[in-house]
Amino acid sequence: MQRGYVANRDAGGFLPFLLPHVRSGMDVLDVGCGVGSIALDLAATVSPGRIVGIDADPGQVEVAQRSAAERGIENAEFFTSSVYELPFADATFDVVYANAVLMYVREQIRALAEMRRVLRSGGLASVTDDDLGTVVMSPEIPALELGPRLFERAVAHEGGNARYSRRLRTLMLEAGFARTQGVAHAPEVYGDLASTRWFAEFAVGLFSAPEMAKVIVGEGWATQAELDSLLTALHEWGELPDAFAAWLYCGALGWVD
Repeated sequence: MQRGYVANRDAGGFLPFLLPHVRSGMDVLDVGCGVGSIALDLAATVSPGRIVGIDADPGQVEVAQRSAAERGIENAEFFTSSVYELPFADATFDVVYANAVLMYVREQIRALAEMRRVLRSGGLASVTDDDLGTVVMSPEIPALELGPRLFERAVAHEGGNARYSRRLRTLMLEAGFARTQGVAHAPEVYGDLASTRWFAEFAVGLFSAPEMAKVIVGEGWATQAELDSLLTALHEWGELPDAFAAWLYCGALGWVD
């Protein structure tokens, strides 16, 4: 489910503020690359430089490697690695970015410091994540309000923070970056029947998955009846002619010096 959710992401849609800083010949690192969709989209831009992706999920790394081979992209490499221990020497890359990754980790400053370590002098880091405190859904159906709260609790249950990204300027400074610039955009906007129907089906699949439903009810975040009401409301909302949903991704650019 998660792989399908991120498979079509591209640099223009998710890193518009970083693109003006990326040019041919740069070496770029994608931290938490997933299936490699953004990295592979950037490969032609940085060529003859290289783009390297790391992810903790070997299954997603395998998909990224296979995609690069199938598309004949020779300047992209993908490895399994932790965000806390990047397998590269100091000052290896010109640009490092992480998209929708650090909200899931316990120690954001530690991860940011590791990203800074592998940047060359004058290097740039770009970090963005969903801020689920900014979710808007219309029409306003009371049963739908439970959805964002459940996802926030699920992220926190795993040690993450679904609202941390609004503080990224501060966190990057604390991690040792010399200066930072805050950014925000809304790459996920659902405002027509095809997209609201898809998003509703995705959310229903997420919250009705046996392991997720077990945690939701078992931890007391919602009763089974409340969860069932959410799933029904999502199905109905996705088919409405005026349904709309969106939220911000907040983040920051950080320079080494």
